[in-house]
Amino acid sequence: MHGCLKKGIGVTVCPEVSVRDELSDGSLVKLKWDEPDAETSVLMIWHAEKWCSPLLKQFMAMSKDIIGNQL
Repeated sequence: MHGCLKKGIGVTVCPEVSVRDELSDGSLVKLKWDEPDAETSVLMIWHAEKWCSPLLKQFMAMSKDIIGNQL
């Protein structure tokens, strides 16, 4: 994705953190967005019979807490 954008091929909507370095060095620019905030669905799926690490469980709980507070 970054390569196409740097060559001027198209635009994208992506998390700012994923292009932070490119925005800092000027190889990509942030466009003005006058539209209301976009919304998307988030879905977490895991196999009920497979082991989940404590870190993964913590990530899922934190994600649910953060996303749940925005509803």
